[in-house]
Amino acid sequence: MRKVLAILVVTASLLTTSGADAKSGAASLASPTSERARTNFLSLLHHSSKATPNATFFIDPLLRKVYSDQIVADIRTNARMWTDLRDPSKPMDVYAAPTQHFQFIYDHLKRVLPARQLESGWLDVKAERARKESTGFFGGGAPGDAINGNAVLMVYVPNGRSTNDDHWNSLTSHEYVHIAQRSVFNGSMAAMQCWVREGQANFIGWSYAGRASKSNYVHAWKSQLQDLENERPYSPRQRLSTKYWENWFITNETQDITKVCDATENYVAGAMAFQYLYGTYGYEKVNTFILELAAAVAPCGDGTPKYSNTCVPARNSAFEKAFGISLRDAYPRFAAHIVRELKWFTNK
Repeated sequence: MRKVLAILVVTASLLTTSGADAKSGAASLASPTSERARTNFLSLLHHSSKATPNATFFIDPLLRKVYSDQIVADIRTNARMWTDLRDPSKPMDVYAAPTQHFQFIYDHLKRVLPARQLESGWLDVKAERARKESTGFFGGGAPGDAINGNAVLMVYVPNGRSTNDDHWNSLTSHEYVHIAQRSVFNGSMAAMQCWVREGQANFIGWSYAGRASKSNYVHAWKSQLQDLENERPYSPRQRLSTKYWENWFITNETQDITKVCDATENYVAGAMAFQYLYGTYGYEKVNTFILELAAAVAPCGDGTPKYSNTCVPARNSAFEKAFGISLRDAYPRFAAHIVRELKWFTNK
């Protein structure tokens, strides 16, 4: 195995809304809440500190420079953006490689991660998929802290993937949200319902992908909603039923987060819920919610249903402290927002 340490210096520019977006007649989103969510994301982006993040980049020399430059720039921008949740001076190790050489990441993570974080075999599953889908598989992960205590983030992309792809452009930002979340909870994610954990990361990732202009944002957001439409986990009638989505959130309260967090619904419906939260309350209160959730770590145990009697009330308490309403009162509002977004997506 070749071990190559690349410390790359990239200046990341914070892209603002283009002048064309400010003109009347610019592409519109589904609702004033959706519009405010984008505005509030840009406020979060521009709130970024000027601190130099303490990130060390271990980059496979086989990864093309266009990707490595983008990864470094995105990591540094996001580390500065999330200073309210994670001190950018805390050390982080970033591992990046082309999917065609996923072995680079595999060998590093096998060496630096504690054995308990590899017990489920998730890294072997990714390695096998990378072998089978070397030109199409890309992704990332924030699997927890290394043996040395540093946060770990990994990113892999096939050499040849379009750098304009919205899914790719959302990825590094999505994964850094998990780094920030883990920092708040000292590693355990048990306090977060699946839609919270993945929904926040997806909302931020896709907003980041579309940050340059309103038209870019619309394109990126519709790409995410298309993921949900492609999977079609609902009937046509359920799709536009607020009761279906309200019940979906209620059922989600007792999910086993150690087993079922990978469903597309948790990512995309969760992102729409966070779009509602960011658009209604702003990023400061959303950050307050994440910080308040830290008190739910102990009551939530390992995040399995056996802790529901203590975990569900603890999560709700954090939500009420941040937003002034209960989760059960918020679910109908999420549901109405999701239905509105899906109607907008298909221009119905």
